[in-house]
Amino acid sequence: MAGTKHFTRMNYHVSRGLREIIAPRQTMPNEKWEAIKKIFEGKCAYCGEGPTRKNRGIVADHVVPATEFGEFVEGNVIPACQTCNDSRGNKNWLEFINSKDFPDLQARIEKIEQYLNTHAYSAPTLETALSHEEQDTYNELVEMWAVINDRAKELYNSKRHGPKT
Repeated sequence: MAGTKHFTRMNYHVSRGLREIIAPRQTMPNEKWEAIKKIFEGKCAYCGEGPTRKNRGIVADHVVPATEFGEFVEGNVIPACQTCNDSRGNKNWLEFINSKDFPDLQARIEKIEQYLNTHAYSAPTLETALSHEEQDTYNELVEMWAVINDRAKELYNSKRHGPKT
């Protein structure tokens, strides 16, 4: 449906924001991020490109996506060009990189695996991060958001196509 991309973006950002309640570590000292980029020579861990206007620069890519409670911490963040970061989405990093025809693919995979093995990371879960009462509240918020999102879509559709009769 044309013109409704904003619902996808809105849903992504609200859902991600709710998940960041469970995975609250979303800041990292700049020195740590610079050290991680240095491990990968300032290039995208996936395609090996440095920052360019075309790939929109190097950004932090969550290995365990933020939408799956991944945090912005050492062991869960690798440098990626914005193009790879966007196209990877929520795919498993290994599945993503293996689906591409990047140069020196095996060496890139080994470098990422070495980094991840050196800096072991385990994402929090609802059960480990929240009490039962907090989990209930979180689940209520998720359900409330789904209702709000659906109602917003209905309003959008009624304004575009007139009320349903």
